[in-house]
Amino acid sequence: MLKITTLVENTAIKARFRAEHGLSMLIEKDGELVLFDTGQTDALIHNAKLLGVDLSRIDKVILSHGHYDHGGGLKYLLDYAKPVVYAHPEIFRKRYSKLSDDGNLRYIGIEDREFFESRGARFVLSEEPIEVVKGVWTSGFVNMVNDFESVDKNFVYERDGELVKDNVDDDLSVFIELNSGLFVLFGCAHRGIINIMRQAEDTFDRCVSGFLGGTHLGPADELQRKKTIEALREMDLRIMGPSHCTGLLMTSRMYCEFGDRVVFNNVGVITVVED
Repeated sequence: MLKITTLVENTAIKARFRAEHGLSMLIEKDGELVLFDTGQTDALIHNAKLLGVDLSRIDKVILSHGHYDHGGGLKYLLDYAKPVVYAHPEIFRKRYSKLSDDGNLRYIGIEDREFFESRGARFVLSEEPIEVVKGVWTSGFVNMVNDFESVDKNFVYERDGELVKDNVDDDLSVFIELNSGLFVLFGCAHRGIINIMRQAEDTFDRCVSGFLGGTHLGPADELQRKKTIEALREMDLRIMGPSHCTGLLMTSRMYCEFGDRVVFNNVGVITVVED
């Protein structure tokens, strides 16, 4: 059995939970715990305690990419646990968004490797897929192969003193092997949910049966949104849990299209997938 508890997300289902622009999901499979992303603040700690999660048991963390709303909560977790952190080697890029209220660049990265290691984190960085616990894999580098998914044009990062377009090469997802097929968790899916799920299917030669997580369809253009919906119609997905950067409009649109197969994956939601 696979159990996924959403600890951080933009919306909360109960008054005591804290919501924020970010994402964190706790994976429980065959008695093993893996934390996928950490949100941006100590909301992770607050919500985990309300949900009865023993933070000291978390010894493995996967970070989807090096944006503050996915890795910012790690420094707070390190007060409770000293996990091994799995990520892509480019996760520590000094990255910025061109979108800000005052027209200036806004820093959207995380602290450097030395900062986290000084607090007890241990990093395993790889472009290749890694099996973190039995049946739970990082995606590795995601190839972009279709003609309608693209990375946000407003992202840049610092390289050799210059700012260059950030294609978020470190964007990782999680592939989980089940008897019923593959289950996929997205952080922000900057490189496209269809690209990611097709790569999962090619890697394991099995079909994806469901997903949870950020789809980045909120900021996407209408062509990408439309083409993504069309591609999802062709897939036999039992669970779709768009969250975080999907936005309320696209989540509602997906619910109108796919009905009860769509899960509103907010803080406090627990999704159980039978193996």
